[in-house]
Amino acid sequence: MRVLHLIPSISPLRGGPSQAVLSMVAALRQQGVDSSILTTNDHGPGVQSAMPLGRWHEQEALGQAVPVLAFGRWNPPLRAVREFAIAPGFSRWLGQHAHAYDLVHVHALFSYTTSLGMAQLRRQGVPYLLRTIGQLNRWSLGQSAGRKQLFLKLVDQANLQGARALHFTSEAEQQEAADLHVQTSSFVLPLGVPEAPAAVDGSAEVDQLRPTRFVFLSRLHPKKQLPLLFEALTLLQQRQPARPWQLDIAGEGDPAYVQELRGRTQALGIAHQVHWHGFVGGAAKQALLQQADWFVLPSASENFGIAAAEALMAGTPVLLSPGVALAADVAAAGAGVICEPTPEALSACLERCLEPPPAEMLRAARQLAETHYGWPAISRQLIQHYEEVLRG
Repeated sequence: MRVLHLIPSISPLRGGPSQAVLSMVAALRQQGVDSSILTTNDHGPGVQSAMPLGRWHEQEALGQAVPVLAFGRWNPPLRAVREFAIAPGFSRWLGQHAHAYDLVHVHALFSYTTSLGMAQLRRQGVPYLLRTIGQLNRWSLGQSAGRKQLFLKLVDQANLQGARALHFTSEAEQQEAADLHVQTSSFVLPLGVPEAPAAVDGSAEVDQLRPTRFVFLSRLHPKKQLPLLFEALTLLQQRQPARPWQLDIAGEGDPAYVQELRGRTQALGIAHQVHWHGFVGGAAKQALLQQADWFVLPSASENFGIAAAEALMAGTPVLLSPGVALAADVAAAGAGVICEPTPEALSACLERCLEPPPAEMLRAARQLAETHYGWPAISRQLIQHYEEVLRG
């Protein structure tokens, strides 16, 4: 089976959906599927990466070489369409080579590369399935709603109807997408995370003077609701001035927005307790997750929440808002705390988290990740869905 994956960007700066594709393809190749990636050289807003263009090269994921073909993207001067990822070479290549593949797995809507790519695939009769990466969630459709509704009507409604299947990463994402009344069949399969060495359980020896370490690891974007977290921590500081804590923030975003966030911590008087790490990956990310007492993500909407799954795999319990799709699994497994996204409610949850997480919660976090989000199991299930799509 030959499967081509289409995605506008594989830059880690674009967050979990882009990062996951490399691991997904690596896991599929480990299962014997001839899988590869077609993308652009996007590396964040207005930035291009230095990867080779117009020729196949390899990138590493899960200890596996992943074939990647990238074409240059052009950034339109108009801010409203700057993220459209226009890449003419991408479209020309797909038009010439799509028939060489049994199936195409498309990742993302509302993009030149994937939206026009699906239109090409429909014209050529090449079967494809679509992972919507949360873009059909109510919160997401509410952002720039007019542009998205117009784009859906003109382009992506037909792409949704023409897909052999829609790939959702949580039941919550599937349920919200049902608002559009698309008749295409769908399945729910979460993203995977790489297995990681288990953290050493130091819960038996707790240093009461050591700050409780909260970690936020994600793309810095308004939907993650970091200002809400800052307000909650300020309330916590007022109630518990003698209890030390620190917040580690790992991630990058629009420079103006990051500067705004830094200014917010200064205004609230908590800047000395907030540590900004920028983008972290590899061993540094693993160490940051394992050294944390709690992973915190109060997002308004997450169709999956891959960083939370990585924290669970590191054995770190999570504090999530109900808008994070993993929240239901976490609550059922006892692998963390689910908290309403208001300053008062979040502050009360953070106050309870000043106490070390119980040993059974640490074990539950790791067990949930290993049983539900390990790539070997996820990739085998994905192959079954591919086979069903092709039979259909």
